[in-house]
Amino acid sequence: MKIIIKLIFGIALVPALASASEPPEQTLEGALDCPDPARETLLASELGSAGLVHNMAHHPESLRAIAQRLLEDALNGNHEQARDCAPNCAPTERSEVVYRVTPADFLAPEDQRAVCLEFESETKDNPLRFESRAFETVDALNDWIMDFSQGRGKDGELLYKQCSSNCSPRYTFLIAEQRTGFEVKTEVLCGLARDRSNNRYRISTALRRRCAVN
Repeated sequence: MKIIIKLIFGIALVPALASASEPPEQTLEGALDCPDPARETLLASELGSAGLVHNMAHHPESLRAIAQRLLEDALNGNHEQARDCAPNCAPTERSEVVYRVTPADFLAPEDQRAVCLEFESETKDNPLRFESRAFETVDALNDWIMDFSQGRGKDGELLYKQCSSNCSPRYTFLIAEQRTGFEVKTEVLCGLARDRSNNRYRISTALRRRCAVN
């Protein structure tokens, strides 16, 4: 997901020998004008309940209801009109909405199982990745996310095989608008076990722009 730009600087001992057809070298100053290609702008962050009764009833404080509202706000917002790339940079593709879901509370370190600590270390920098999925509506996307996070369907079953024991997944969904609907790429950090006495999750949306040196 990251775009890495390598700049090589040298000292021209004989400038006159340089070809006039060669493009000028990108300067360090110009490169620093371009924002981090993975820079994010937070759109919203709320706590929602994963309680079964709340979610079955689509209670306003349920994870499902809050997720639906935040996703609709993020995906239907007119964010593309704002330009935060410097003049010598250009967007290489449409922005992505970054949707994250993580438990509000975790068990104390001394109560964590060794397998969860191992998973935490392994997937912090190398998260579990799943096949891209396409959805025509926000409703369909949200339904799939709910099923996936509860271990239902092909992707959900695979998630729970990879993230076993009482270890808790923390989800990152990268959502890009297509001509008809949305495409979602999924990354999961599997690690520390959540405190099950607290059924709340932190839900957030952010906008990630992609800029590159022209």
